[in-house]
Amino acid sequence: MLRRFASFFLITSLFSHGVLADTSNDLEFSGFARVVGGYLSTDEAKYEGYDNSFSVSQKSLAAVQADYTFNDYFSMSGQLLWHSDESRQSGVEWLYLTYQPNASWQFNIGRLRTPLLKFSDVIDVGFAYPWLNAPQQLYSGYLFSQYEGANARYLGYYNEVTFSVELYWGNFDDEILSNGTSSDVEVDGMFGGVIETSYRGFQFRVATSFANDTAVELDELQPLIQGLRAAGFGDTADTLDINGASSSYLLGVGYDSLNWFVTAEIIKVESEIDVLAAIDSSYITFGYYFDEILLHATIASSRQSLNEIDNPIPIGFSPELDALYFAVEEVNSYFPTDDLDSLTLGARWDFRTNLAFKTEVSFLKGKEGKTSFFELDVNNTEFDRRATLYQLGIEWVF
Repeated sequence: MLRRFASFFLITSLFSHGVLADTSNDLEFSGFARVVGGYLSTDEAKYEGYDNSFSVSQKSLAAVQADYTFNDYFSMSGQLLWHSDESRQSGVEWLYLTYQPNASWQFNIGRLRTPLLKFSDVIDVGFAYPWLNAPQQLYSGYLFSQYEGANARYLGYYNEVTFSVELYWGNFDDEILSNGTSSDVEVDGMFGGVIETSYRGFQFRVATSFANDTAVELDELQPLIQGLRAAGFGDTADTLDINGASSSYLLGVGYDSLNWFVTAEIIKVESEIDVLAAIDSSYITFGYYFDEILLHATIASSRQSLNEIDNPIPIGFSPELDALYFAVEEVNSYFPTDDLDSLTLGARWDFRTNLAFKTEVSFLKGKEGKTSFFELDVNNTEFDRRATLYQLGIEWVF
């Protein structure tokens, strides 16, 4: 822990003292950082890595971005991100080449952000949005935040209406850590599009994302899959083989009067993979400004349907079959069922143009028998899936 925060303060102090300054008119450096602490009101579960002891090791991060301009048409951008959470890898967050022939068209190729949700592009830049913890019902790890490929974006306007259209295509191949479990995820042929319009403070957004072939390899399941095939239960083994297509659909609306704002997003995720679920999630946020102070409230919800694995293995015939039967039953309870309602109340104080202090409290109400985004002890059946998360933090852009 001490080593991580030493690295954090080294990066930020380099900027503070001008060590990482612009080296030329063509090369520019920028960055952002956040220190976030939190505490969960229960000792029966964890939520977003938080438990009932105060911790700053879940959402704190720092990043350095370099932008180099070759000429009037070509430029390159890269971002190196350090994250305090061990379940998330630090390193190169994006690296891409940009071709912009005019003010309307832009083309990018390289490692890019998946632009599905409103704040997907800036989810690490906490200064860019009101919350400390974006609504997890949408901004959780279900969606692939990055891809390696290309996109094309067109920006236009008509009278007082501005609009943009973006199309993207690429692949994803990386290791994902969740709740202490490592899994290799490979997505071939991921593509989608985004349309955004704005008119006099109103915003409207529709987005889609499709993955033709998603393959997830969970090391913990491989012995069971092999055992099922060896015992002649190939159909059940195929059910546990996470491989198939998925699709996501998003609708977002908002209004900002400069004194107050409201924004909402609704997403639906569908999958052909037997053991994964259809997910319907949404949130709505209200905010009001008092000079440099913002008060906001967010109501969020998610509902997830899960296809239960058929267990045709007979019991009572042999210890080996009994072991396979109970292993399949355990897997049935392994995959998340994230039904969760939440109410978040927060405040933000922009005490400098590039520094903001935030604090918020989230009241979490899950469903008994569901995981509800909590990390649960399998032996704990008494937890009622209700807890309160307290957070405070500082956001910085430089």
